[in-house]
Amino acid sequence: MKKKQYGNQTINIIIVIAILVVINLLSLNIFYRLDLTNGKIYSLSKSSKEAVENLKDNLVIKAYFTKNLPNQYADSRRYTRDLLSEYQAYSHGKLRFEFIDPKDEDKLKKEAQQNHISPVSMKVVENDKVEIREVYMGLAFLYEDKNETIPLIKNTQGLEYDITTTLKRITAQNLTKIAFFSTDNPQEMMQNPYQQNQDEFKDAKQFLSSNYQMEKTDLNAPIDSTITSMVVTSITDSLSNQQLYNLDQFVMHGGNLVIFQQAIDTDLQRQIAKPIKSNIFDLLKHYGVKLKNNLVSDAECGQVTVQERRGIFTMNTPVAYPFFPIVRETDSKNPIVNGVNNVQFIFASEIDTTSVQKGVKFTALLTSSEHSGETSGPRYDISFDKFKGKDLTSLLNGKGRILAGIYEGSFNSFFGAKQDKNFKPFVKKATIILVGDSDFIKNGAGIGIKGNVDFLQNSIDYLSGDSALIALRSRQAIYRPIKKLPPAERKFVKWLNILLPTILLIIFGLFHYKNLIRKRKYIRDLYE
Repeated sequence: MKKKQYGNQTINIIIVIAILVVINLLSLNIFYRLDLTNGKIYSLSKSSKEAVENLKDNLVIKAYFTKNLPNQYADSRRYTRDLLSEYQAYSHGKLRFEFIDPKDEDKLKKEAQQNHISPVSMKVVENDKVEIREVYMGLAFLYEDKNETIPLIKNTQGLEYDITTTLKRITAQNLTKIAFFSTDNPQEMMQNPYQQNQDEFKDAKQFLSSNYQMEKTDLNAPIDSTITSMVVTSITDSLSNQQLYNLDQFVMHGGNLVIFQQAIDTDLQRQIAKPIKSNIFDLLKHYGVKLKNNLVSDAECGQVTVQERRGIFTMNTPVAYPFFPIVRETDSKNPIVNGVNNVQFIFASEIDTTSVQKGVKFTALLTSSEHSGETSGPRYDISFDKFKGKDLTSLLNGKGRILAGIYEGSFNSFFGAKQDKNFKPFVKKATIILVGDSDFIKNGAGIGIKGNVDFLQNSIDYLSGDSALIALRSRQAIYRPIKKLPPAERKFVKWLNILLPTILLIIFGLFHYKNLIRKRKYIRDLYE
C-alpha cells in the first residue's frame, strides 16, 4: 500500500514538473502584459510586431551591456532585455539576442568596436569615492551582410521606436526617397566648397535619413518620378521660372510637399524685420495656400537672453519673448500631431484660411494659445524691451492663430500653357503641409526642440503613407505641464491649498467630537 502511495506521489510530482516545464516553454512565445499607461508605451506596438513578423532571414541582436551599471542606468539593462524578449517572441524564431559584457576581455572589446559600439565614461559614486568607469550600453543588429547599431541607450524612453526603425532600415531593400530644397544663403552655398559642413539643415536631414533616402535638388531639372515627397524650407528670394515650373509639376504629378516658410524676414540681433519678396508665395496662393504678412506673438513662449548693465557689471537676463511661440498641446485625433507636444516656433507667420479652394480640405495642425497677438507692417516691431517685466497673459489676449496646417485635395497648375510633353494641368490628389516658420527645422534654432523633430518626421511619414511609424513615435511619454493661471487665480488657488485642509480638519474634528459626546450620552442613559 505504501509503495503504491509512494508511486502515485512520484507520478504526481513528475506531472507537476512536466506542466511547469511546458508552461515555461510556452511563456517564451505566449505571454501577456497588462499596460495601464497612457498610450500603452510599455507594450509592443503593432508596427513593431509587423517589423519582426515579416523577417525573411535570421537576425541577431548583440546587446553590449555592462552588468554593474551606475544607479541612474540600473533599469536600462532589465528594460532592454524585457523589450528584446517581446521582439523575439513575435519573430517566430527569426530573431534572437544575446547580452554581452565586454568587461576586461580584449576579444569582446574588439568585437564591440568592430560592431561600432564604444564604451562611454561615467562618474560612479561607490564607498564614498567618485570613480570614472567605462560602461557599454549599445545594441548591434546583424542581418545578412548588413550591420546597424544603436551605439548608446541613454534612456529607455523611445527605445522601442529606435529598435523598430533600425529593424525596418536594416531589412529594407530600398528606402523611400525624399527631396530637400532651400535657397537660404545662396551666395555662400555657391562660393564655399565646404558648404556641406555648414549646411543649416544638416541635423534635419540626418533625422530623416534614418528612415528615408535623402536626395538633393536645385529644382533646375525635373524631380525624379521615384520621389513622392519633398521638404521646401527657408525661401529667401524668388525662384527662376524653370525652378518654379519643376516644383509645380512635381505637385501636379502627385508629389507631396511639406513647406517651412514664414512671410517676414527677421534679424533678432538688429531687431529688424521686413517682408520676404518671393514668387513662391504666388505659386502657393494659386493653390489656395496663403500666409499672412504678420508675425504671431504668444504668451506661451520661449525666452531670449538680454545683456543688462547694473552698475559696473553686465548681466545676462532671460526675458520671455512672445515671438517664440510654444504650442503645448495638439489635436490627438490627427496622426501628424498626436503625441507631439512642446513645439516651438522661432518667429512665425499666421496661415490665412480664407483662400482655401473648392475641392481642398484644410486641417489646422498647430495653433497658438488663447493669449495671442500679431505684429503687422509696415513697421514690424520685434524689440524685446517692451516685454520686460510685463504680464504677457494680460498684454496678449487675442484668439489663437493657426501656425501649421495641411491641405489635401485637387490642385490646378500654376502654368496655364503646356511647356513640355510631360506637362500636367491639374492633379486629383496631392497634399501640402505648411508651417509658417522658416527656422522651424534649422540648426541652432527649431531643430533642437524634440517636438519640432517629431513634427518633421511625422509629416514625412504621413506623406509617405507610413502611419504605423507615426503611431509608434507618438507612444512616448507625453509632456503634461501644469496649466498657467492669471495672478488673481493663482492667489486664490494658493490660499485655497493653505486654508482648505485646515478647514476640513476642523470640520472633521467637530463632527468627531459631537459624535463622541452623543455616544457617551447614550451609554450613560443606558446604564443609569
